[in-house]
Amino acid sequence: MRFSGPENLVISAAIASREDPVMAVVRAAAAILSTIAVVLRPEAVLPAARATAGPFVTLAAVIGCSLLADRLGVFRLAACLLIPGRAPRAVAAGAVLAFTGLLSALANLDVAVVVATPVAMRAARDHRLPAGRLAVAVALTANAASFLLPTSNVTSLLLLARDPLPALDYMRGSWLAWLLVAAITIGPLTAWLTRRGTAATWPARAAPGGPSARAALDLIPMFLIASAIRAMLAAGITLRHGAVGQLAAGAAIAAAISNLPAAAALHPAGALGLWAAILATAIGPNLIITGSVATVICRRIARDAGAPFKAWLFTAAGAALLPAQLAAAILGLHISGALR
Repeated sequence: MRFSGPENLVISAAIASREDPVMAVVRAAAAILSTIAVVLRPEAVLPAARATAGPFVTLAAVIGCSLLADRLGVFRLAACLLIPGRAPRAVAAGAVLAFTGLLSALANLDVAVVVATPVAMRAARDHRLPAGRLAVAVALTANAASFLLPTSNVTSLLLLARDPLPALDYMRGSWLAWLLVAAITIGPLTAWLTRRGTAATWPARAAPGGPSARAALDLIPMFLIASAIRAMLAAGITLRHGAVGQLAAGAAIAAAISNLPAAAALHPAGALGLWAAILATAIGPNLIITGSVATVICRRIARDAGAPFKAWLFTAAGAALLPAQLAAAILGLHISGALR
């Protein structure tokens, strides 16, 4: 039997086990960059690896806990409680993204994708949402919303370790910017997910999966890349010029080399430099699928459920949203007084 629809989920072992071309590229990049780092700066490789290991060990632990939670039915229960069975498609999509944004902001970016992606896959099945697009939207929302608290994103902790800001002062500056960014992200993505012609047909026997141990294995090449880049960029990078220039440069760096090594390499200068770096390492990774470990984890979970998480679609949607997100964030920071 064949099933029609723009982004249908066809759950099968063949799809789940198919080699991910993005991860093949990541593994090759890890090998090349690690070799270059060992040749150029051998004395910096081990210190860089030790400094980078903490966040990745934490991520592996989060994935391990999520595997247990999935076995216990936590994600299935969350999906049932979050989205009423007869909710309209727009309500279902908006609820998933709002849930993702709140998890990312109040808990942690990586917790958000590990918890929200399985919930999204179940919502896609139950409400005939395009699962591939929904997974992309979850990753975009989780990244963009990961700056409300200093602990929302490991990158913010790395930056604040270099340029400290009291937690209350941080939140006084971030709350309005976060609300505006969340609104400018969730609203358009919900409309994109539910516009006419995007309804997907599921096989009746399809059962979306949760996180798998392979998501933890994907962390290994990402760790090697982050460590190698951190070793080679030990001198650090200082963003210059005005808000637009610093945000654009920071976002490009975070997307190109991944947000963790970017945060380790960036040296903020003043309040503008600090907030530009925080926003760039949270939102900038939405330009490239490997810009954030969280995106790679989200893609793995979605693909294991049979959802076609397309790299070009992620980049196109992220690039379309990025200017409005950064403008909204800067407006919020100005209004709250963080940039005065």
